[in-house]
Amino acid sequence: MKPLNRIFIVIFIAGFMSVSAAAEELFKVDIHGYISQGYMISNHNNFLTESEKGSFQFNELGINFSTALTKKVRLGIQFAARDLGDTGNDKVLIDWAYADYNWRDWLGIRIGKMKQVVGLYNKTRDMDMLRTFILLPQGIYAENYRDAATSVKGIGLYGEVPLKLMGNISYQVLIGTTEIYKDGSTAKASKVFGPFNVEKFDVDDLYSGSIIWETPLKGLRLGVTLVDTQIKIQASLSEDLIIPVDFPPYFLTVAGRGDPVTADFPKLTIYTYSVEYTWKNLVLAAECQIMDQNMIGKILDLEPLEISLNSLSYYGSASYRFSDWFELGVYYMEYYKDRDDKKGTRVDPPYSGYQKDACVCFRFDLNPQWIFKLEGHLIDGVALCFPQDNLNARGIVEYDKKWALFAVKMTFCF
Repeated sequence: MKPLNRIFIVIFIAGFMSVSAAAEELFKVDIHGYISQGYMISNHNNFLTESEKGSFQFNELGINFSTALTKKVRLGIQFAARDLGDTGNDKVLIDWAYADYNWRDWLGIRIGKMKQVVGLYNKTRDMDMLRTFILLPQGIYAENYRDAATSVKGIGLYGEVPLKLMGNISYQVLIGTTEIYKDGSTAKASKVFGPFNVEKFDVDDLYSGSIIWETPLKGLRLGVTLVDTQIKIQASLSEDLIIPVDFPPYFLTVAGRGDPVTADFPKLTIYTYSVEYTWKNLVLAAECQIMDQNMIGKILDLEPLEISLNSLSYYGSASYRFSDWFELGVYYMEYYKDRDDKKGTRVDPPYSGYQKDACVCFRFDLNPQWIFKLEGHLIDGVALCFPQDNLNARGIVEYDKKWALFAVKMTFCF
């Protein structure tokens, strides 16, 4: 973390807490927060950070304030910062901020910046103390696109409907937009399509919704979530675009560095299907995500490039709490960039079209505030690795098909 950021965060939190202390004379203000520091190292392939060398650029922190104005109206806000490789860089952002009116159990309304619903765990993914694993299955909860999947600014409806003998249904619907930063993880991920610098993201109306069924079987819940939006990227070439010409044999520059580039995603739809079963200290979960997106890329007056990206990911996990201080978790995940080409025959190398991950995690609750985790991954494929992070000495992308990743993380929460 940069020294100036540390100073800013300390001053900001101290100032906000003093304001909260004054506000507590009128309303009770709940204050909670977390600070996490991690370390990642891999034997091959850089993933999320410079993991081949080992990296401490893996931390996050946040502080939130909430209060109940009345029995039905609640306000809340969270400030957060994170660093993961060359993204985040401990920039302090408003993670969420909302006003909540709970009219009835079956109908409430929220306005502001709210957590986006993706699967069962996206809304709590920034709270390390609420989950077993250091890294959630990356095919569904990808850190590479975290800033695009974090929140929605707009309006939301939610509620819980009892079904008597059939359990109950909880739902949430969000309508609004999301802010994607040009220096964030999504901007970095978009560079896999070509040598360009992102200048701006334009996100059209975003629709996000979830339905969770708490079944009559105690501990079993089933869910489905949907995200639907359109995105346009405005960028510029970071280097000349050169193509080979067969006759006569030479190279032709068709666009120059700095020329404008647009990437239009007129369709981006994500379905996530989930199941979770809790029995005493055992939690079993499985999720499947299907993503459909079409991209139309345009450089100057050249012929547009159209690409369909239809990915698939799924995983199964199990965790068991042996005692108050020790929990063990495992999962196995598979991710495919193109669900119609699971063997990667359309990409080079073929194993860049998929990523399979077997994970084991050991969680130690040292006390109610301090949590320590050890996690190991055996991975086949590199579909979720950034090519620009894996260049050899000649500047050529180079991967190893099978590799291992190890992570440790310490979290303090209050």
